[in-house]
Amino acid sequence: MLVLIISVTASASQADDSPSSLPVLTLPSAFEQALEKNPVMQQARASVRKAGAQVRQAVSAFLPKLNVDLGYSHSDNPVMVFSNKLNQADFTPSDFDVDRLNNPDYRDNWQYKFVLIQPIFNQGREYIGYKTSKLARSIADLGYTQTAQSVLFMVEQAYCQALLAREKVDVLHLAFETAKHHEMLARKRYQVGLVLKSDLLGAMVYKTKVERQLFKAESDYRIAMAALNSAMGIEQSTRWDMEPVNFEDNSGNSLSYWLKTAQKHRPEYYIAKRQQEITEYAHRQALFRFLPSFNLAGIYEGDRQNLAYFGGDSWSLMATMSMNLFNGFGDVAAVSAADADRKRAAARLRQVEQQIELQVRQAFFRFQTAKKQLRVARAAVKQAKEGQKILRNRYSNGLALMVELLAADTSVKETMLEEAAARFDARLAWSELRRMAGVLGREILNKSEDNNGQH
Repeated sequence: MLVLIISVTASASQADDSPSSLPVLTLPSAFEQALEKNPVMQQARASVRKAGAQVRQAVSAFLPKLNVDLGYSHSDNPVMVFSNKLNQADFTPSDFDVDRLNNPDYRDNWQYKFVLIQPIFNQGREYIGYKTSKLARSIADLGYTQTAQSVLFMVEQAYCQALLAREKVDVLHLAFETAKHHEMLARKRYQVGLVLKSDLLGAMVYKTKVERQLFKAESDYRIAMAALNSAMGIEQSTRWDMEPVNFEDNSGNSLSYWLKTAQKHRPEYYIAKRQQEITEYAHRQALFRFLPSFNLAGIYEGDRQNLAYFGGDSWSLMATMSMNLFNGFGDVAAVSAADADRKRAAARLRQVEQQIELQVRQAFFRFQTAKKQLRVARAAVKQAKEGQKILRNRYSNGLALMVELLAADTSVKETMLEEAAARFDARLAWSELRRMAGVLGREILNKSEDNNGQH
């Protein structure tokens, strides 16, 4: 009974680990999980929210400010006592006595003051602050898109690496079964005296070598799966039944098409352009320092000698102007510094344009090379399998050596692994080209933005 229980438990455990019992993961669903759960994406969303709050903060600079000031004083200072009595509406003719003016008694004053300030023009700080905050919000949105494309590319890379690792396991499983079959064939032929023992030993050594490679491939697959889960931002021990992604050459677009697409969609270009616009506003702000500032203020003040006593109150309305006449040439230097920043930003924009063009060219030619390598790898697999089939028949008929058959097995195994690597390299080169053109995951990003209302 104990043996039966152990057997059933082991069978159930194996069933739980079988692909059919695991949740299915597709590349689009991996993208969606990464956009939601990857910590880098969560940071990007927080940056967008912060930029939006800063826009609202900049808008508040145009609105009036209302503050309340509370204070208490206990003093025999002649000036303070005199002014407190006036403010408390408690001044009498006897208070004009010179001795009382010079030597007043201690007096308490409880004061409350409401101050209303309406900004009108403060050397353009409100206007330029609002404009630059909107540009910063745009940069945050573009930064979110840039980060999302990098994360999606990382997820697709990890997804393909996990699929490749699983395919390596499958290839090596097949190679191991083939090696066991050839060992059995060599053993039978050795037992009837048709081959030397060296053939059997060679087959056994080859089977052991493939088995070791299989163990490593299985370990690499588990590591690749953990890396994929990490890229998605989920528990790394999660296991999936991954849906395959195939690569077929369905892109006939020219280099000029991808260059134009990158000019239109790369977020890095628009980030540099917004940064240049910010320096233009900073230069304008430096020039505005030579202009005056205008503000309106209203004050309501109440003073009383004690909290139970109703004292006096007063109103004040004021319009103020302030103008810088001389600031030690600091404002002139600020204009020069802002102009230098503006020129540096323009040069940075040109640098980004050149970098984008170079990246697109590199990605395009890598993609073309990857497609050619894939075609060669597929042809090599067909040739290796055909050679293996011929040598297997020759060995069965005693016309070939075991070393030749094992070499054919090795060739099939290696060319199948190379074909799988070339296939995924082509897929990743295709993804990198779309990333360099700024269109990787665009549909999923638009869907995510519509659902979350972030941009």
